[in-house]
Amino acid sequence: MIALQNIAKKLGNKIVLESISFDLYSNEIVGLIGPNGSGKTTLLNLIMGLLSPDSGTISHNGSIGAAVSRKGFFEGMTVIDNLKVFAQLKGQDYSEIKRVLDLFAIEYANSRFDKLSAGMKQRVALAQAFMGNHKLILLDEPTNHLDIDSIFILRSAIEARKQQGTAFILTSHVLTELEKLCNRVLFLINGKVRKEISSSEAEFTRLEAEYLKLSAR
Repeated sequence: MIALQNIAKKLGNKIVLESISFDLYSNEIVGLIGPNGSGKTTLLNLIMGLLSPDSGTISHNGSIGAAVSRKGFFEGMTVIDNLKVFAQLKGQDYSEIKRVLDLFAIEYANSRFDKLSAGMKQRVALAQAFMGNHKLILLDEPTNHLDIDSIFILRSAIEARKQQGTAFILTSHVLTELEKLCNRVLFLINGKVRKEISSSEAEFTRLEAEYLKLSAR
């Protein structure tokens, strides 16, 4: 599905990522755990092709959906008009818009984006990521600003797409969410993968303790 080999990236004089290597397969959800500034979002931007690695290779087959921030939307346009723009960019039929609006229970499609709450904007960003038949979806802090019902909806949407063969990379500071969803987690600290744990291992239910140990806090 996707293979990263020895990825390195500097931004200015700072080494953000160093020797990152891992594979991701269909029907798999991988979580990235790390503090702010550890390189998680930079890594997602590299996978999307928004940045180029200084060294190493990234290979994947299939299209990518992503909700890496709530940026990229036209603030003065309605939700549905924003999604029409994304549908055109992705070469998707407008029927996809209704599907994702229903999927994320978005009942404010005719509201202007700049009038929405942070949680409502987050749901629109997630809806955009789920448009189309992407084989890989990247979600950066997807539960940010979501209420409990919206988190349940998101979990169900992820699990349903996983059953259809879609792979996911998630970042989150809510470790219990990663424990519920992920097949594997990678601890990304100071630009390096310090440890990888599979859901079959006992440590997977103690992600907080593992993180504190690895980050020496």
